[in-house]
Amino acid sequence: MIGEGEGTSDHNNTVDIIFQSVQRTIDVKDNDGNMRKEQVLDDLSLWCKTLSVATNKLGQLVHEMMEFARYGMNADKNMCSERAVNWQIESMAIVESVKKALDSKSSESMRNKENSQSTLIDKVNKNSIEKIYTMKEKAKGSIFDSIMGKERDKMSDD
Repeated sequence: MIGEGEGTSDHNNTVDIIFQSVQRTIDVKDNDGNMRKEQVLDDLSLWCKTLSVATNKLGQLVHEMMEFARYGMNADKNMCSERAVNWQIESMAIVESVKKALDSKSSESMRNKENSQSTLIDKVNKNSIEKIYTMKEKAKGSIFDSIMGKERDKMSDD
C-alpha cells in the first residue's frame, strides 16, 4: 500500500483520480430510518483498472465473467433451491478461478529486444528504482574518479 506523503504530486494526483473513478453511490439507511447516499469503493472496478493483460479482449472476458456470475446468483429464480445453492457455489468458484488466472497473467513481466510489458508493481516502483540506479551510478563514478585520480598522482610522481 502506498503510504501517505510518498511520491510526487503527479503520482498522488494519479492515485486520487483512480480512487475517484472506482467509487459508486449506494443508498444507506440511517439509524433514524432515513435513506441517504454514500460513496463506496467498488472493488471490482478497481480490480479491472489495475489489470495489465495485453489483449484487446479483456473487457469482453470480464463482461462474460460477470454475466456468468449474475446467472449463478439468479439460479434460485430458475430452479429448485437445493440445486440453486449448489450452482451458486459452483459458479462463484469458477468466477474466482477466472479472476485469479487474470491476476496471475497480469503479474507477468514480458520483455524482449524490442518491447516490454511491465506489471503494476513495476510501474509503481519505477520511480524509486530509477533513483536508486542513478545514485549507484554516481557512486561508481566517484569511486572510479578517485581511483583514476590516485593513478594520475602516482604517474605524475614517477
